[in-house]
Amino acid sequence: MNPEIFSANKFNFETDSLSKNALSVISRLHKKKFKAYIVGGGIRDLIEGIIPKDFDIVTDCEPKQIRKLFKNSRIIGRRFKLVHITFPNEVIEVTTFRSGEDPQSDSIQINDKGRIIRDNKWGTQEEDALRRDLTINSIYYDPFSEEIVDYTGGIKDLENKKIKLIGDAEKRIVEDPVRILRVIRFAAKLNFEIDLEIKNAITKHKNQLLEMSSARIYEEIIKMFLTGHAQKTYQLLQEYDLFDLLFPHIENSKEDFNEFYENAFKNTDQRIEENKKLNTGFLFATLLWPKIYLKSGISERIKYKSFYRNIASVLQKQQNITAIPRRYSSFIRDIWMNQIRFKKMSKKSINFTNSMRFRASYDFLLLRNSLEKNLETVINWWTDFKTANYDKKVKLLNEYRKGLNEKK
Repeated sequence: MNPEIFSANKFNFETDSLSKNALSVISRLHKKKFKAYIVGGGIRDLIEGIIPKDFDIVTDCEPKQIRKLFKNSRIIGRRFKLVHITFPNEVIEVTTFRSGEDPQSDSIQINDKGRIIRDNKWGTQEEDALRRDLTINSIYYDPFSEEIVDYTGGIKDLENKKIKLIGDAEKRIVEDPVRILRVIRFAAKLNFEIDLEIKNAITKHKNQLLEMSSARIYEEIIKMFLTGHAQKTYQLLQEYDLFDLLFPHIENSKEDFNEFYENAFKNTDQRIEENKKLNTGFLFATLLWPKIYLKSGISERIKYKSFYRNIASVLQKQQNITAIPRRYSSFIRDIWMNQIRFKKMSKKSINFTNSMRFRASYDFLLLRNSLEKNLETVINWWTDFKTANYDKKVKLLNEYRKGLNEKK
């Protein structure tokens, strides 16, 4: 197969955005007579006028050889071996051209479901292009010759704003069902249409996602929701009946949580746009809150033991799907348990406003308002209280207690 070759000048992208570290890696590989290209998101985003977040490199140099050339590198992965070259402010990922499918090879292992479980057979650039998942991610760019190499029609699909898998869509998704989430992620990020063949394959094979590594699913969830396209991602997951599959906590509920999620993810995207910090624990506290809300009746008189058991149960069930790191689990618990403290105004409230988790807990209280319509009075009180000085805080507490006594 002869690739289409394009001049980078055709796309007028900003070469100043190229990583100097990536350029130095490619330059060194070229000097050692190896081929090397920027591949995938690095060149795709440049063409689309987006500043890339990372620059992956592909080469005909094998991992052990790369390791010898770069002292600041290490080989990682078992399913797919690749090399990370570490710089003070960046990690450059380098992979080796992979071969075409060869089930007889000891380097490629496919299980009885057609799923690739190991693939470390090296090949040509053409074979490598055909082994990649999406056409728009199989574009190669040599920054020194300024040539763009396209074996799979990726440039055309970028122009047509189309998400397509390379080869038979159903087979590629069976090989690796996590590709379903990658399709959703890139469709949300680029606002592209998903090809009909992929849509049909998702409908048929989406349940296979639950057979995949919970660590891999977790990584994809982070990429989908914490890169500035959370709201669109949520909408696509709902459209393809994937959201309840990944977060199966609100089935058979008469409650409508759509407004809650839409507001939450719109807020998430806005924070990213404003370069504000985002905590992964806050994301999962949001994703899983409806189950806590339904089971615990937190808006009413709460039963503490039941509330704590529900928290443990919801987190444990989600761990089977997405391997949430322990450091975030404790954050999630704190955010949820602190919601109780917003119902009790006392002298302890002063210390609460100075606690480490207060700000995140307060932000979560604001999110709850779109789901629980009776929170405005509580939110207004805490909004005034959190910014008041000590004397004003005491005064607000006295007024609150006086109001309770009058009600009695």
